[in-house]
Amino acid sequence: MKRFYCSCSKEVGFHDHVCKNCGRDLVYDPVLGTILSGELINTDCFIVHTPDGQKNRQLIACDNRHTTVACNWALVPEDQENDCECISCRSTRSIPDQEGTDKNPTRWYKLERSKRQLMQTLIDLKAIDATQPELYEDLEFDFLEDKRSNPDLELEHVLSGHYDGLITINAAEADEGFLHTMKEQMQERYRTLLGHFRHEIGHYFWLKFFHNEEMRKKFRKVFGDEREDYSKALKRYYKSGNQSHWRSRFITPYASSHPHEDWAETWAHYMHIVDTLQTAHSYGLSDYEPHKNSFDQWFVEWGRVTQVMNALNRSMGVAEPYPFKVSDIVEGKLRFIDEMICLYALNIKSPSQRKPKKVSVKSKKTTKENRNKSK
Repeated sequence: MKRFYCSCSKEVGFHDHVCKNCGRDLVYDPVLGTILSGELINTDCFIVHTPDGQKNRQLIACDNRHTTVACNWALVPEDQENDCECISCRSTRSIPDQEGTDKNPTRWYKLERSKRQLMQTLIDLKAIDATQPELYEDLEFDFLEDKRSNPDLELEHVLSGHYDGLITINAAEADEGFLHTMKEQMQERYRTLLGHFRHEIGHYFWLKFFHNEEMRKKFRKVFGDEREDYSKALKRYYKSGNQSHWRSRFITPYASSHPHEDWAETWAHYMHIVDTLQTAHSYGLSDYEPHKNSFDQWFVEWGRVTQVMNALNRSMGVAEPYPFKVSDIVEGKLRFIDEMICLYALNIKSPSQRKPKKVSVKSKKTTKENRNKSK
């Protein structure tokens, strides 16, 4: 995550609406990848101020700025005439019933907050082109509930996962207590809400990257044959438990269950690394930054940064934030993901190839059906 500043030169946060120093309104511009300061007029018209105090261009603030979501993003120019939500908010298809339980407004807020950070990283990596939002209309999110968090529902169990562009997240994972329970049940010690988003989006980009047999052959050389029966592989994994050999070949035990999950777990770890290393660079703790230096350079630098992170935590008497030991095999997988992202960014469709824009505005709805199939 980068550092952001108001035009008054004071640092502001990624999710901030107002500069605490000068009182200017703030908006995040996904095209420029930065926070802009200025003045919000008539709830959605944002007048940008330059550092010298001059007013210049106008932006349209996301409609969710004034809802529970408290989104501080602006619409991209291509959406300003036909939509009212930013590129992140518009991808949400279903939300938990906001009147069903007192916890649901907070859950929706946390889910969208994590999704915006996910989107920011993807845009920064150029895996998503913010100027072409129509290319990602196949990406949707369902935030659903089940009886575990809302006894009034008929649905027994929401399976979080990805299926053909639709990512389903159990809304209760925004609760610390529920998330802790899932960590224990799934034996995923470092499971986080943001990490879960990063894992599931990895499945989405697998479809984007490996859309033909030629590309899938490249995938199989690194991660194995994804044609292995997925259901049987998961049953075998949960029946046998963690295998002792996983550390030499996989980033997590779950990654050993199937090549699809190996990809998604390694993808999520890649996103953890690049976001954290960008933060370290922004604060002057590192001279290297992903995608502005070679993989070899920034990956070696990542090792040094994690040493500092772990040492700081030990000094505080708390658990190390990065206990992972990345083997040579896992490093090769991370390198492959880095190469695929760079290749995909070069091949994103040009403006002349854009699909026709949908004019209608998609409304949010709640649902009791889990349309997701677990992967």
